[in-house]
Amino acid sequence: MKILFFPFHSQHEVPMKFKFRFIPALLVLFGISLPAFAQGNADAIISYRKNVMKAVGGHTGALFTIVKGGLGDYKDQMLYHAKALHESAKSIPAIYPEGTGTGKTRAKAEIWTEREAFIAVADEMAKAAENLIRIAESGEIREFSQALRPLGKSCKDCHDQFRKRR
Repeated sequence: MKILFFPFHSQHEVPMKFKFRFIPALLVLFGISLPAFAQGNADAIISYRKNVMKAVGGHTGALFTIVKGGLGDYKDQMLYHAKALHESAKSIPAIYPEGTGTGKTRAKAEIWTEREAFIAVADEMAKAAENLIRIAESGEIREFSQALRPLGKSCKDCHDQFRKRR
């Protein structure tokens, strides 16, 4: 049994005028949907970025709590948090691609207009986190307390320069 999707003689026979009638409609459809898709993708990137930055805050907060709270029993967790911070810091420039500065974000335009400065601040965070890894591996919790300062400074510098206030 042959099922015809179009009212023509053969399943594969489509008149030329039928084909060309739908080309403008398809172009309009793609013209409308591509920017919507691109914005949807930007919104997803912004959402992802916010979650990464929340994780950065969580790991940083955990380290400060271990050190400031005198939680020596948790010092084996310091390496885990330091490594997570290091990996996150290295990914920061990539989670701020061009075209993701509008929408539900507090990212300032300077992230893209002053890209080198933004990358430099992210690199400072990565270096500070790398130092935390080295110290956590040594197990010196006293030294770790001092090493948290450059990490906190890199976060503050980035927020001051590249994040809008609430």
